[in-house]
Amino acid sequence: MEDKGVPMVRCLACLLILCAPLGGFALDFTEAVHFSERTGFGAPAEEVFRWAGLSRAQAVDLVLQHLSADPTVPAPDWVKPPFERPPGDREHPADQAARQAYNDRKEAKKAELRTWFIEDAVKAPWPLGAKLALFWHNHFTSSLEKLDSGELLLQQDLLFRRLGTGPLGDFIKAVSKDPAMLIYLDGETNAKGKPNENYARELMELFTLGEGNYTEQDVKEAARAFTGWTVDRAKGTASFNPKRYDDGVKTLLGQKGNFGADDVVDVLLRQPRTAVFLTEKFWRFFVSPDPDETQVTRLAAAYRASGYQLKVLLRGLLLQDAFWSSANNDSLVKSPFELLIGQVRTWGLKDYDPKRLTWQLARLGQDLFNPLSVKGWPEGLDWVDAATLLERRRDLSDLTNQFRKSWLTPESNLE
Repeated sequence: MEDKGVPMVRCLACLLILCAPLGGFALDFTEAVHFSERTGFGAPAEEVFRWAGLSRAQAVDLVLQHLSADPTVPAPDWVKPPFERPPGDREHPADQAARQAYNDRKEAKKAELRTWFIEDAVKAPWPLGAKLALFWHNHFTSSLEKLDSGELLLQQDLLFRRLGTGPLGDFIKAVSKDPAMLIYLDGETNAKGKPNENYARELMELFTLGEGNYTEQDVKEAARAFTGWTVDRAKGTASFNPKRYDDGVKTLLGQKGNFGADDVVDVLLRQPRTAVFLTEKFWRFFVSPDPDETQVTRLAAAYRASGYQLKVLLRGLLLQDAFWSSANNDSLVKSPFELLIGQVRTWGLKDYDPKRLTWQLARLGQDLFNPLSVKGWPEGLDWVDAATLLERRRDLSDLTNQFRKSWLTPESNLE
């Protein structure tokens, strides 16, 4: 029997060629699928047809135009302070039933945080914002395991979305004072005379410069500059206590001054290596596992010259010939989140179970809001081994069965 869909696709392809935009060839369906995969999760038909027929520049400008700081799915109301605190105190301890009820509510919020993150990524009509939120959670890591607070992690997620698409300096300064980060990397215990170096070290090694581009003395001096910050968990806020702050002169990366937290960030952003480090990481996230040194240098210079505006960097990356090269189409190993959420979106599944997806992601090594360490989740081939490949196949088969059932039921759950 003739497949009526084939002539239709051919007609659409011909129309796209005839209507190719001025200033560049129209994206064909293969390129449109690639663009959907890399700037979102999966390749839903409506997205593929959105991009097909546009030039590269038109597609890139359109996706950046719709890059929003707001999640598609509204965040749970319990993100608004004041946050619930454990019942009782030393003088009036709570009974076991009250403590158990509190713990149950706390665990329910953690579960809701994970399902909300999944729902937002699945339902986003323009998913680049959700994809960048995933990127930043793997860059500025914090964990539910240590914080034991869904409220603080959700508050941090909204910070990532609100500031993570703008100037890097404003973003890092806010992250440095974020309650979740202060607790996770022990910033709240960092005080004059008893400096804690954890945040200062990770800021340089993992967030800006990269290993080998600073000294141990730089870490010690930066740690002094970050002293004085404390956290009120009930209010979900951080505050500065000048009595805990080391106001002495510090020497950092060859510069001397009475540096505070924001000053350290400014010093780091003046280092050309910071722009290169971030550009390389975004290249590995969007383009290929092996950054092109020449192109990275050029893109990093433009990124830094723009005042570290993320859209400038993203536009440069997405317009790279390397991004569109067929050799790089299958070069990136998807994280479990990209794999499973991409499959849900591609097939348009509506009857998926976000709680089950949460469990599947954790089994595949990506427990949401619980990166393996401060270094985050794995990259590339580190995601897969003999065991996880079998688990990936099993989970994809599970989604495939849901897809088949949707076509066998009288009322399909597909739009």
